[in-house]
Amino acid sequence: MRLITVLALAVVTGGITGMLHSQWNLSGIREQLRPINPGSVSQFIGQFDKTETAQIDGPIAVVVGSTEYDFGTMERQGVRTHTFVIRNDGTKPLTLEKGETTCKCTLSSLASDKIEPGKSVEVRLEWTAREVTPSLQFAQTADIITNDPNNRTIQLVVKGQIIQSVMPRPGVLTMNGLSSGEGITVKGKIFAYKETSEPLEIVDVVFFEDTPEDLIDISFSELTGEEVKKELRAYSGLEMTVKLAPGLPPGDFSFPVRLTTNLPDAPKLDVFLNGSVDPDIAIFGKGYRSAREPGSQHIGTLDLKTVSAEEGLETSINLVVKGAYREDVTFEMKEIDPASHFQISLAEPLSIGNGKTFHHKLSIKVPPGVKQISRRGGNLGAPARIVLTTSHPFVKEVSLQVLISVTK
Repeated sequence: MRLITVLALAVVTGGITGMLHSQWNLSGIREQLRPINPGSVSQFIGQFDKTETAQIDGPIAVVVGSTEYDFGTMERQGVRTHTFVIRNDGTKPLTLEKGETTCKCTLSSLASDKIEPGKSVEVRLEWTAREVTPSLQFAQTADIITNDPNNRTIQLVVKGQIIQSVMPRPGVLTMNGLSSGEGITVKGKIFAYKETSEPLEIVDVVFFEDTPEDLIDISFSELTGEEVKKELRAYSGLEMTVKLAPGLPPGDFSFPVRLTTNLPDAPKLDVFLNGSVDPDIAIFGKGYRSAREPGSQHIGTLDLKTVSAEEGLETSINLVVKGAYREDVTFEMKEIDPASHFQISLAEPLSIGNGKTFHHKLSIKVPPGVKQISRRGGNLGAPARIVLTTSHPFVKEVSLQVLISVTK
């Protein structure tokens, strides 16, 4: 009887507990599914709007469009520019300052370093396509420093691909072994490897460094269709004629010339005029060594070593003349130092090698009985000196130092 009573109480208690639990769950679901008061919804939406549209109290730097610009394909030495626009979307003035730029880009035209809210400024980036790398690609950057706390540095980028559709053939015109008294004419070709509406044309010629423009004449003429066809993938071409006038000083030379064409981007190309000029007048003889010094057409040193005052000395050297004026060049004595110790004479010129050169024998005599002297340079006395003038239009003097000691 007691057991039955306990079981009955347990059943009643479980039923009541189950009903309460079910009622709690259903009330929770109903609460979740219960329609929300429209006023409360608008209240939440308003809060979200306020969060989204809240403005930062300060400058905001924004690049209109993009921070990158692709120039596409550019000719080598061609110049392209692109203008970026930076706008201040903030509430306080935006300041800009030029930062680092890669060496081949120039940043210019910052109209103002202070942009008011809502205003804009243009930044002009210029690129000269100077190099042709194996990949032909380029990408250069320029930094703009701002006072925007969230965008301190704006990096602007220009990129593209470099090609060279006009080339000289050859790129170096060589003229070795010239005479300063003779001119020379050399020719080269320039080809365009891009099809254009107009044939290739040179619109500007620029000389660099110490190029003697008065001695160089460059002209161009259009190649025939047959001549152009001989160059693979060429569409048009020019023949370049370089005339070098007489008058270059002896020595090596290298004159760069920049040509500007009429092709798109006004591409430029460099041609080098390289060569050497041999002296029209040279000296040969025992004890003589050639040397050149600034300010002198020709200078060398003749070493007579030690001469006995009792015996004296007789020797000679040859002045060898070549070039266009070889038959007409004459020499005259200008200076002998010391005149008391030297007797100088010149023989008639002798034609050598079927007239290719003319040899003028210069006899030098130290007569017996002259005073003792030391003219060997440095602490041993200033060298003696012999100077001759010439009738050559470009070599006005022949000068040589003489090292000598006269002893008993």
